[in-house]
Amino acid sequence: MEVNFRVQRILIPVDFSDTSRRAFYIGLKLARQYDADVDVLHVVEPIASFDTGEDMERQADEMERIQAGVRRRVDELFQEGGLTEVDRRKVKVEIRAGKPYLQICRLAWERGTDLIVLGSHGYTGVKHMLLGSQTEKVVRRAHCMVLTIKPENYEVDVDISGEAIRPER
Repeated sequence: MEVNFRVQRILIPVDFSDTSRRAFYIGLKLARQYDADVDVLHVVEPIASFDTGEDMERQADEMERIQAGVRRRVDELFQEGGLTEVDRRKVKVEIRAGKPYLQICRLAWERGTDLIVLGSHGYTGVKHMLLGSQTEKVVRRAHCMVLTIKPENYEVDVDISGEAIRPER
């Protein structure tokens, strides 16, 4: 069986958490390695509905402020990560409103993304059930490959039987 592995477009969703920051740096390094185009996506979940024209105007102003902030923070990520060798012309920043996993999967489909690189907070148990997992939803629904990046100091959990998954050394 022949397997073709091409990565021409990478999507990196960012929420500016530590794992998102790690995913950003790893995604850009992969983009440099494969000479791929990159979409950086930040998703804002809508807070309120529009009741009046004034509410709509306030929401539009808020979105402009968020867009400026996201672009500034992405620029900071480039500078902090020493990623000046990445061709910035191949990186597009997009801000969307909605459910993060839906917007991630939708943009990946629209742009013909080959690989999504996103952070996973590594929650398990009750915390996972209460908070849900945008990453898990993306993995299940995306049309393309998804590389999940765990937190830097991620602790390996145990399975249901209580036995460690990681063998002792």
